[in-house]
Amino acid sequence: MECRDAQFYLRWQRHATDELGAEVTTALRQHLAQCPVCAAESQALLAFDKAIARAMKAVPVPPALRDRIRTHVATQRGARLRVQLYRTAVSVAAAVVLVLLGLSIFSSTRPRVDPQMLAELADDQLHRPDDYIQNWLIAQKLPTELPHQFDWELVTHRGFDDVQGLKVPVIVFTTPDGRDFAKVYIFRKDGRFDMRDLHAGQASRASADVYDTPHAVYVIVYTGGPRGLQRFLTNRPPGGPAT
Repeated sequence: MECRDAQFYLRWQRHATDELGAEVTTALRQHLAQCPVCAAESQALLAFDKAIARAMKAVPVPPALRDRIRTHVATQRGARLRVQLYRTAVSVAAAVVLVLLGLSIFSSTRPRVDPQMLAELADDQLHRPDDYIQNWLIAQKLPTELPHQFDWELVTHRGFDDVQGLKVPVIVFTTPDGRDFAKVYIFRKDGRFDMRDLHAGQASRASADVYDTPHAVYVIVYTGGPRGLQRFLTNRPPGGPAT
């Protein structure tokens, strides 16, 4: 630190000792220890401030003036305290309003459980299974015709299955005895899957047929042997691929 800087900080230190910061205070002390001129200036300023303080304390203050000063100081402190309390209260109130508003928005946007709607959906599935599936296919923007004429009364589920980490629409048919099932997977031609060179599959108890149409690829997985799929179809002749 140079003398020019030290002289500036010495005068600043007289009014705001804590505002210099640890780094500047340390550098100033080191300079004063090495510079006799600045050290003498520091001692002179300190002696002057002490003399002024003694002189001010020696001046008698009338009791009435002392009381007015104390009252004024107390009033100012009370005013500052009230302002701080008011600001704190406003901040707390604003935070509470924001929390309540957030809870209100969250509550208003959450779907409400409607048992009546669920009962009506189940009723539609039982009494109008064809409409039940057709409406779902339309809602999913899928072709409304399947590769075969399935018996809609055997539908037990429609929704999505996880296939290799992606959700795929599926319709599940189950025989009345519950022993065999057929799953119709509907793969959109949207590029999510590689649809090249698909072939039928065969396992010990299940078979998989592939139907490639202009709008979707159907993979039908069923149990019950090579002719097991017939158990899930109506008596009408099988239909062609969906268009």
